Amino acid sequence: MIRAAEQPILLVGHGVHTARAGESVKRLADAMACPVIQTSGGTSYIEGLEDRTWPYGFSPSAVEAVVESDLCLAIGTELGEPVHYGRGFHWVENEANRKWILVEQNAEAIGVNRPIDVPLIGDLRAIVPQLADALADSPRTPSKELDGWIERDAQRLAELADTAPSGMSPVHPARLVVEATKEFPADGIMVRDGGATTIFQWTYSQAKPHDVMWNQNFGHLGTGLPYAVGASVADGGERPVMLLTGDSSFMFHIAELETAARLNLPLVCVVAVDYAWGLEVGVYKRTFGQGSRETGVHWSTKTRLDKVGEGFGCHGEYVERDEDIAPAIKRAFASGKTAVVHVAVDPKANSEEMPSYAEFRTWYAEGMQ
Repeated sequence: MIRAAEQPILLVGHGVHTARAGESVKRLADAMACPVIQTSGGTSYIEGLEDRTWPYGFSPSAVEAVVESDLCLAIGTELGEPVHYGRGFHWVENEANRKWILVEQNAEAIGVNRPIDVPLIGDLRAIVPQLADALADSPRTPSKELDGWIERDAQRLAELADTAPSGMSPVHPARLVVEATKEFPADGIMVRDGGATTIFQWTYSQAKPHDVMWNQNFGHLGTGLPYAVGASVADGGERPVMLLTGDSSFMFHIAELETAARLNLPLVCVVAVDYAWGLEVGVYKRTFGQGSRETGVHWSTKTRLDKVGEGFGCHGEYVERDEDIAPAIKRAFASGKTAVVHVAVDPKANSEEMPSYAEFRTWYAEGMQ
């Protein structure tokens, strides 16, 4: 089926990251000569595939590749809501001509979210190398569209970096993401948390990290700092870690800064601070209009998270202008300490200008009405 396909795609989920199976998936992707489409939970980039790996739904190249695909090989994914179960929204067009291969350990999961033509039951760490070996002597020729998709996605990222609103104080959240992710260390570990902040990251991130952690299922908040601490401990404190998070999410378990500082972890927490539950403020506005009471979603603008960090023994930075973001992050990493970079972001932009929000809503019933 893979050899016969004219427009195959690899749909890669977080299971590839947790299985540490990037090398074998790279061999398979090279043999298939096809795009790699990330699920929203599987946003770790595989080294060597960065240019043809795009986020499902948030990249026009990814959407076009999905629509035109005549074969989808899904690895490390449950085919859940954020990929429309592999059968709704972007998958509808051309569905009749598309075959599915699913690598899945649990036989009872086959066919739950969509019919599968060829289920491959077993650990992806065993199955993917077999597929790569079987195709090694007869690799596919890339489809004529692949180079164009690669070029367009690179242009998309460059244009986003150029057009993210600048010159605002407080900072526009899109500009924060652009500037912060440009400073992400190439060998680092990226951890995400938050509502609006994470949505801005899906579109505006300029980094392509090989290790990403965030709690995508249900979008549960507050996991970012504990995840970052745990990842750094597991890594032996060898690589730099960046946590890019919203303020409300950060405060769930802010006391874990003491753990990070005590263990002297190389962790920089970049916090988008709008002094609110930004995603919920947006919901209030869309539901009840401007000027509603927005009960329970705002908190004190006197809070200084950089000072809180200093109280736990961390390095602290306060930022409210675009041009100060990168220098603050550089100083934070250079300090040799766990650090908190408090970046004041514009609350109106944070609650009203979330990019690709219409796409995000299609994960849930409200967006499909």
